[in-house]
Amino acid sequence: MRIALLLGIALALAGCSHAPPPGPRIDPALAGLIPADTTLLAGVRLEAIEKTPLYQSSLAHRDISFIDEFAGRVGIDPRKNLWELLYVSNGQRGALLGHGMFSDEGEPKLQNRGDSRFGYKGFTLVGGDVNAILLVNQTVLAIGDTDELKAMVDAHEKSAGPPAAMAALLARMPATAQIWSAFTNGNIKLPFESGSNLNNVNKIFGMIESETSYLDLSRGLTGTSVATARSDQDAEQLESGFTAMLSLVRMAMPKNQTDLQKVWDGVHLTRQNREIRLQIDESEDLAGQLVELTMGKARAK
Repeated sequence: MRIALLLGIALALAGCSHAPPPGPRIDPALAGLIPADTTLLAGVRLEAIEKTPLYQSSLAHRDISFIDEFAGRVGIDPRKNLWELLYVSNGQRGALLGHGMFSDEGEPKLQNRGDSRFGYKGFTLVGGDVNAILLVNQTVLAIGDTDELKAMVDAHEKSAGPPAAMAALLARMPATAQIWSAFTNGNIKLPFESGSNLNNVNKIFGMIESETSYLDLSRGLTGTSVATARSDQDAEQLESGFTAMLSLVRMAMPKNQTDLQKVWDGVHLTRQNREIRLQIDESEDLAGQLVELTMGKARAK
């Protein structure tokens, strides 16, 4: 009877538990700060990446600018005290959330920049009306547009995580993804002027209805990027544009490095109706060569 009773309690508790949402894992400490109007999310799971063979062999002794800039702004060592980064945006404003050990004393030691300290609904921000740092607790803070930081405060304890449209996109990617991004609605404001050469990037984003991308470094370098165009005509233009960009990259690769040319055996671009899919599957050795080609020599250990 006792065994039956214990089994019944265990089954009842199991029935009450909630399975984690599908898609790349977002730490609950960060997910609870995602505003309801979010249309773009991008995550980097640093703790998971640091355990991969590719990181140990090719990335551990290289500077990664956006990670180092974030860590430098709050005065921590990113390789010891930073576990996860999450970029959140509604297309017009955005902020970068960090999960790590920022202080043992309740508040990180911010760099001396003459920033103002002000409160918002019980939270402390350091900065100004345009940009600031939001201090959530000892292990969570965010840097970015002040209005977006305030929206995160508004979402605090009310947010159930990514809004439904974003959650549906995340569900298309595997939970093992260590680097990933997703956006919907094509409502992305990029800092490229209409007269510049980079304005083509604005045009490309304007043709995309939704997009997901992820990379997994567990076994070499694998990943998939899927863009859904707004129309069949846009899909044709996107396919042509991506094909041209890949051709330019291939032409720029050193011709004397025959092994590196094998990278293209693991790159596949396909289109089905309005969906353009780019897949990559590279061995650890080839992925390491790609890292060296794109990021240069590693710094001295």
